[in-house]
Amino acid sequence: MRIVTEFDGKQQKFHYYWLPLIYKHNECQFYIQAPRGFVYPKDIKNLKVNEVPSGKGPTLRCPMNLVPTYIAMERFGKKKSDWDGTPEDLGERFYEV
Repeated sequence: MRIVTEFDGKQQKFHYYWLPLIYKHNECQFYIQAPRGFVYPKDIKNLKVNEVPSGKGPTLRCPMNLVPTYIAMERFGKKKSDWDGTPEDLGERFYEV
């Protein structure tokens, strides 16, 4: 499973909303495109900053202002390995931050 997003410049929102999700879902790889100076913990193994998404499994392309809910993550985990979609394609609710 891969979630791909782009940093929108709101560092505090990343730390409040995305980091807990990243820590909770070790089974998922999080790919974030971010500018120089982006602050994030360097010890998280499932967070890839400015790397090209790789590996097998479904891919969710999600804007940074939409954080997946628990149910969205459950549904995402059941997608076929070749699935590539957006929050609208997933059809579940996301938190808007």
